[in-house]
Amino acid sequence: MNFKTIEWKGDRVRLLDQRKLPAEVCYLECRDASAVAEAIRNMSIRGAPAIGVAAAMGIALAAKAMVSLRPEVFRRKMEGVCLLMRQTRPTAVNLFWAVGRMMALLDRPPDLDVCAVSKRLEQEALRIFKEDVEINRRIGTQERS
Repeated sequence: MNFKTIEWKGDRVRLLDQRKLPAEVCYLECRDASAVAEAIRNMSIRGAPAIGVAAAMGIALAAKAMVSLRPEVFRRKMEGVCLLMRQTRPTAVNLFWAVGRMMALLDRPPDLDVCAVSKRLEQEALRIFKEDVEINRRIGTQERS
């Protein structure tokens, strides 16, 4: 069976609900950061790298929803979203690492408009996802050797 654990759909994050496995393959459609945070908190998504990817995607979703805000309001609200993600699993190292990467984009350069920052956050979330996929492929290749 071929399935995806997590997918970026542009306006939502699609997560395999791992609580249902192996009896059922069921996906959650998370349309905002709070839904992603709840999926992390209630262990719908599991595994350190996947949790980090989900948090990054949740942050990117939040940014897309706030592009009309003034930069200082956007920044403050995004800090709140990052805090929300960190609170979902306080001991998850990959989660904190991914949130840190996303927050770093909020810090530089400060003169970018909100739309540009939002786009960079989406690109970074997708980069984190692609890096994770590549790492898993390399691990799979090594194990077959």
